[in-house]
Amino acid sequence: MVCYGIFFNPNAGDGESKSTAQQVKKKLEEKNFQVMLLTASDAVKAIEMLIEKIKIIDKLIVIGGDGTLNIVGTAFITGKRTVPLGVIPGGTINNFAKRWKIPTEIEKAVDIIMAGETRKVSIGQCGNKAIISSFTFGRLADISNDVRQSEKRKYGLVVYPYKAFRHVGGNTSYLVKYKTEKETVTLKTWVALVTTTSYVGGLPYTFHDENAFHISILNNIGLKKIKAYLTYAFTGQMKGKKTITYISSEKISIENMDESVEIQTRIDGDPGPNLPLTLEWRKDFIDLMVSTEM
Repeated sequence: MVCYGIFFNPNAGDGESKSTAQQVKKKLEEKNFQVMLLTASDAVKAIEMLIEKIKIIDKLIVIGGDGTLNIVGTAFITGKRTVPLGVIPGGTINNFAKRWKIPTEIEKAVDIIMAGETRKVSIGQCGNKAIISSFTFGRLADISNDVRQSEKRKYGLVVYPYKAFRHVGGNTSYLVKYKTEKETVTLKTWVALVTTTSYVGGLPYTFHDENAFHISILNNIGLKKIKAYLTYAFTGQMKGKKTITYISSEKISIENMDESVEIQTRIDGDPGPNLPLTLEWRKDFIDLMVSTEM
């Protein structure tokens, strides 16, 4: 008998993931599948639990947003084992799910899972941690730190441009070295955004669609460049701006050139390690359950 694991984070998005998990469990059991509900009190315990459970389950369903998916991806990486993955979006933005056209409606998402069609999907890796959707540092990370979960629920995406406007003009650029397989550049960086697809905030932000990291570096920003910056903040559109440096790579080393400051990163919306570090591409790493129309 096929065994499904259903992993959920009770704190993700609107906080209704436990109820959703129970609904999905009932639907699967009606089809005579074996089902295990999986959750934990924090990310570390969840990763440890998932590493063990993916040894005995056949497929895994995740209820949540990019942060919850990051826990699963990290368990896949550290446990050195994957199983086919189904997603029922339950976060605030659900960037990964939107990129792969996974519907937010529970019934439709379950239908995709039941159909059993999969495609190979790539993600990133930073140390032993997965990068499902995005990696950032600089002022964008500071902006994200400034946005509370309750504000995201109440105001939606508009809260980010509002916070962004408040930060314009600050003396917070960093001198950073970027080394890829093809080039090494040192740039004064206000924001660096690395994504696993051409989407951010659920919307496409570049016409590039390589199977590699999308690296967009927003150079030093002041009042003279506020128009270009606000265009980015409100629309996510970065291509073509003189203040933007775009790089595509399967591996990138990032080094802070100013020893007097520490630069903290964010991975899929949560705090990550400080620079320096290296990002590596995990090509076709996940078997993702998707619509047959993909």
